[in-house]
Amino acid sequence: MANIFFLVLRRMRVPLILLIIVYSVATIGMTLIPGVTPEGETWRMSYFHAFYFVSYMGTTIGFGEIPYEFTDMQRSWVLMCIYTSVIAWLYGIGSVLRLVQDETFLRAVSRRVFQRNIKRLDSDFYIICGYGETGEMINRGLCNLGIQTVVIDQDAERISSLELGDFLIPPISLIADITNPSNLVDAGINNPHCCGVIALTNQDHTNLQAAVASKLANESVRVICRSEIEDEAKNMASFGTNLIINPYLIFAQRLKLLTSSQQLHQLQGWFINQYSDKQTHSLADQDETSAPKTGKWIICGYGRLGKAIHKAIEELVDDVTIIASDPIASRAPDGAIVGRGTEADTLLEAGIDSADVIVAATNDDANNLSIIMTAKQIKSDIFTVGRVSKETNQILFDRANCHYVMRRSLVVANEVLTSITRPLVTKFIKFSNSLTEDETAELANRIQSLSSHCEPVTWRMELNTDSSPELVNFINSGTNITIGKLCENPKIPNSRCIPLLLLRNGVSQVLPSADQLLMEGDDLLVCGPRGKVLLPQRLQHNTELLDSLINNNTKHIPLLRWLARRKAKTD
Repeated sequence: MANIFFLVLRRMRVPLILLIIVYSVATIGMTLIPGVTPEGETWRMSYFHAFYFVSYMGTTIGFGEIPYEFTDMQRSWVLMCIYTSVIAWLYGIGSVLRLVQDETFLRAVSRRVFQRNIKRLDSDFYIICGYGETGEMINRGLCNLGIQTVVIDQDAERISSLELGDFLIPPISLIADITNPSNLVDAGINNPHCCGVIALTNQDHTNLQAAVASKLANESVRVICRSEIEDEAKNMASFGTNLIINPYLIFAQRLKLLTSSQQLHQLQGWFINQYSDKQTHSLADQDETSAPKTGKWIICGYGRLGKAIHKAIEELVDDVTIIASDPIASRAPDGAIVGRGTEADTLLEAGIDSADVIVAATNDDANNLSIIMTAKQIKSDIFTVGRVSKETNQILFDRANCHYVMRRSLVVANEVLTSITRPLVTKFIKFSNSLTEDETAELANRIQSLSSHCEPVTWRMELNTDSSPELVNFINSGTNITIGKLCENPKIPNSRCIPLLLLRNGVSQVLPSADQLLMEGDDLLVCGPRGKVLLPQRLQHNTELLDSLINNNTKHIPLLRWLARRKAKTD
């Protein structure tokens, strides 16, 4: 507040001094110039009456000549004072208008409002550094879940776009440099409700600076960073960055999984991000013919994505041909073809006629679309993989019927949202890679059968007195509750669910058995049909339903069930 006050005084100093001088001279002049009473006697105004007259004269209110009619000399002085005061007021008003439009003043006011809003926060929130396409997706995902966000970005247009967004919880925003530690402090990084800092700019070094500043400002705060350069990622990991996301490596592994195990790919894809209506990777058909074959692959563009894909599938496929505009600069392997892949001649030289898969991995959306369209004209049944750099161009890749699309911003957003809101899902995806083909096929079939071939939804049950008090009371009273009883009961067939992962004392168990007993402190991840209330959700707070389903209390009247429970405790 002090900064705003001194800024106003500094910018309004000359107009205020001019007004004071004009009013002072006009007042003194009115006291010095003599007037005449109706009786013909000479009189002089007091300072109070003179200032009173000048005040309503200068503001053009005009109450008249008081207390007596003025003489010609007084009227001449008043005439001169009227024009000088009007000029002074016009200058002052113009200065005020310039001040309220001044960028420095607006930023100072914005920062003051920002600091006040941060102090008022009494719920958990995340600080999002950088509001590009990725930041917008994460911000919307968190807001839709009822989680407050604080957004910092240097671009005024991006911050202004927040006001146009329709958010359930309006984010708190500030135009500032995220690498400045004081801005992170103002954003509430030391607030006990701050759950973490998410650095999402397009510049890896900027994200590194934000991560360093965050850890120095609050060592215990969780920091999530986007990094596309290996050296920067290692640097981030060296001082304890909690999660580092490289979208190219993630996509390359997903593409490898699609090629080697389509069922596991589909299984993990169901749970990547259930809070978004967009898919992380779009697959045209979910049958075996839609999966890329392990024959000949052509990769157009040997940047970070091209290298990541080449490394991931190198041992999986029979032959890989690289097309690069500058093989030496990009350090492409021997035998790489010089070109962009947008020309038919280049693709024919690479052997498109015998290729099974073509990957358009350049950083230019127009070139990637051209590669896909040209490849399909030469070989219509080729499997196409494309990279989208700008989300607004996604519709063009859909029109081009690209089989598998890499949307960099969405890959990062999904990883962040899943890690923040569904940590058990992250664990399940990680450990699901250890499932055998038979286990994967059986689980996929069970989920498809349960969810009527629609995408399932996951839910986490925490067995503690805060989240599931009734269940914990039953367990502590000596009642044995197995995972099977909690997930399925013939009396409520529409609430069935499938246990995916059990977390007990920090140890994760994938696909726990139905006869395993539950204990207080367990975390259980289950999945079931979307839009249905799952059985664990019904049981966690419902004593009567627990008594009926778990203890097989057949009394239909609640009072009789209560008496039966009381008798059982007495016995």
